[in-house]
Amino acid sequence: MQINMKYYTLLLITLISTLSYAQNTAKVSKGSIGLGLHIACPQSELKDINYEDGFGLNLSYLSRKYPYKSFVNFQVGARMDFASMQNRKFDSIQVEIGDNNELATGGATVTSKNKMYGLFAFGRVNFGNDDSKFIPYVDLLVGHRNYTTYQLLDLNSPELYPSAESQSITERIVHTKRFHYGGSLGLTYRISPTFSLETSVTYTFGERGAALPLEDIERLEGSNEINYSNFQRVQTDMLLINAGIRIHLFTNYSHKTRTQSTNNTNTPKNTRYKDTPPARDTPSTNDPVIKDRDSTPSKPIKKAPIKIKSDGPKKDKNDKS
Repeated sequence: MQINMKYYTLLLITLISTLSYAQNTAKVSKGSIGLGLHIACPQSELKDINYEDGFGLNLSYLSRKYPYKSFVNFQVGARMDFASMQNRKFDSIQVEIGDNNELATGGATVTSKNKMYGLFAFGRVNFGNDDSKFIPYVDLLVGHRNYTTYQLLDLNSPELYPSAESQSITERIVHTKRFHYGGSLGLTYRISPTFSLETSVTYTFGERGAALPLEDIERLEGSNEINYSNFQRVQTDMLLINAGIRIHLFTNYSHKTRTQSTNNTNTPKNTRYKDTPPARDTPSTNDPVIKDRDSTPSKPIKKAPIKIKSDGPKKDKNDKS
């Protein structure tokens, strides 16, 4: 009986010590950061008008899992995605520089670009915990997407015009921001406690908004001006095919036992000598260099504006004169 009591006592002490050590050195999840690439595929009416496919990246943050050790758990977070939806170039564009409307030697090149940007709050339901190797998941997203058509003008001989206001000018031509909602189906593969691989398919439904395919941007023959007025109002649904990594963040949990100090030191209430830094000498304002300096502010050099050469006044089609 004595041997059994000693055995159980030793086992209990060992168990308590092990649990205490595990608690003192445990890692507690505090969320994760995801980074991935995706192919952006327009859907619904956006696809019907031949809006271009694109390629981009996404960044997301997820909270820790709730409940932490449950096989079915959920997380909340935020997600941002971006995609460049191809571009189209127009060469030999005549541009005017400065107030005297001087024609730029070499002309300019105009590039039209379509881009997409999305920002979402989302929740994730996981079917697996941190001990699982493969974890299927479902996301629910609510947020917005932007569709923007840009015009980028580049001088072909910028070295000839150092006084130009810029060698490259970017303008936002068509911009649409619409409410989107949708979801994702995905799979996570846990490589280590810190890293995971992810793949998913995301679909978001969007409200109607203005969109301009690159093929509908026109430049009339023999003209410098580019027509961006052929945009259409369509449903802005989008499909993303994602692949990336997820970095898991942890907090090292530690518990220190408070011990009472045996040395009681009395802190003096009064200080006889306090070390203070020496006072800095202020610079004298009688310096002749400062005194004789011209107080009149210099005028900034005016940069020469750049603009596409106009075709001049347009003749009314109904005017038969």
